[in-house]
Amino acid sequence: MDVMGGIRRRVAGVCIAVLATAAVGEQPQYGGHLRIGYTNEPMSLDAVLGRSGGDAYYWRQIFDQLVDADPELAPRPSTSLATSWEITEAPHAIKFELRRGVRFHDGTPFNADAVKFNVERILDPATMATPRASMTVIDSVDVLGEHRVRLNLKRPWGAGLNMLADRGGVMNSPTAVRRLGRDYGWNPSGTGPFRVAGVVTGTAVHLVRNDDYWGVDEAGNRLPYLDEVTIRVIRDETVLVSALRTGEIDVAYLPYKDVSTFRRDRRFRIETMPGGGIAHVFAFNVAMAPLDDPRLRRAVMHAIDPRAINTAIYFDNAILADSGMWPVGAWAHEPSAARPGYDPERSRQLLREAGKPDGFEFTAVTNNNALHIPAAEIVRAMLRRVGITMDIEVLNAGVATERFFHGRQYPLYMTGWSRYPEPDWLASLAFKSDGYYNAANLPRPDIDALVERGASFYDLAARKRTYLELNDLVLREAWFVPLIYGVNYAAAPLRVRNLDRLMGWDGKMSLREIWIADPSASEP
Repeated sequence: MDVMGGIRRRVAGVCIAVLATAAVGEQPQYGGHLRIGYTNEPMSLDAVLGRSGGDAYYWRQIFDQLVDADPELAPRPSTSLATSWEITEAPHAIKFELRRGVRFHDGTPFNADAVKFNVERILDPATMATPRASMTVIDSVDVLGEHRVRLNLKRPWGAGLNMLADRGGVMNSPTAVRRLGRDYGWNPSGTGPFRVAGVVTGTAVHLVRNDDYWGVDEAGNRLPYLDEVTIRVIRDETVLVSALRTGEIDVAYLPYKDVSTFRRDRRFRIETMPGGGIAHVFAFNVAMAPLDDPRLRRAVMHAIDPRAINTAIYFDNAILADSGMWPVGAWAHEPSAARPGYDPERSRQLLREAGKPDGFEFTAVTNNNALHIPAAEIVRAMLRRVGITMDIEVLNAGVATERFFHGRQYPLYMTGWSRYPEPDWLASLAFKSDGYYNAANLPRPDIDALVERGASFYDLAARKRTYLELNDLVLREAWFVPLIYGVNYAAAPLRVRNLDRLMGWDGKMSLREIWIADPSASEP
């Protein structure tokens, strides 16, 4: 079975295109200190235990994955810890040849034993690993040699290579994990281009070059180019923009309100990714009253006008959601007639059908994101028009996420969501009965069967048909309903080079190929 032939050809095409671009480009300069502003602090620097998608802005600089992917989500051996792989169906397995000569930041070797440790750590229920539900298709791990390892599968895993390009494929130092225990989350040891030099909780993460990094650019130059990176937590968008304009930071994703002014400022370059995330989504706990009734969940959704939110909060610089949790730009995205659109009269009808003609009251949670708070206020006013009273609690993003998905303290979470173009990531972790981001965790054999079926096919068309069916089911039940798809606007002064390589397939920042022209001038 030539499962990987098409993928290898696709990877080769990407590499050729990049080489052609690099041939006419500038010679990268080494050195410099890149300063990034980001609105959220990490919940953990351990990718396996971090709960927020925003953690990836930090951990992607520290770790490599067993299988990496290019911006189109095609597996890319040249940047992976596995140099090649073979998928078999009798029995179901994936066999990997591993990169040689790679060491973790603590000096210990990366090898097949490390892969076995990392996969088994995720599969161990005691770890409470965020990606566990997406990895339970793995039955066991066999070490075949120092640099050869096999994942034995319970069934076909068409999503496997893409899933290993995310949290599930991150490789941690087994020695450091065992030695540091609970402290490992703030002192991680990966094989990535940067290692952690210091963490000031809630304020900044300081990274320095991994001088032993194995990666090279297309011309064979050692990566990374930068000496240092500091990711500063700047929650206030006005402060973030001011810091970018005055040179206190070098890179940031622009607030929507400031996109038009930066577009007119010739000192800066902007790179854009439509569908770079889900800017605003309603996640329901379908087991918690009063929103355990799907009619009431749909009544909530039909009462809300996303256009008004996009105009008032996102300055029409975002995209109105026309489907579910796979946004525009993802291969599983397709407009869906099942999503509950703005229709106040239908909302009132559903209230009557559910025995709540005079409405009802509930408490929702949102996080302290600068956009989510005013959006929640607009939603509250819209719901009031149909008789629904919504109280709002505002919490730190990490606390809100834990209390909703793990603590099960609220029936609704108004939040944002990261871009995950591999649909099994969301399907396994949010829709599957045992998924971490499934707040209800109610037994749903029909959902579980669809999730497993979608992840099993190696044929993309068959996978898409399954995920569209799953998507329509979730939208009809008003379980996860996005209002606004996000657009990433990454801005930096002109001296920051390779900005077009900043955003990976998930829209998060990857700094391995970023460099600064005249790095000696990187400090004000």
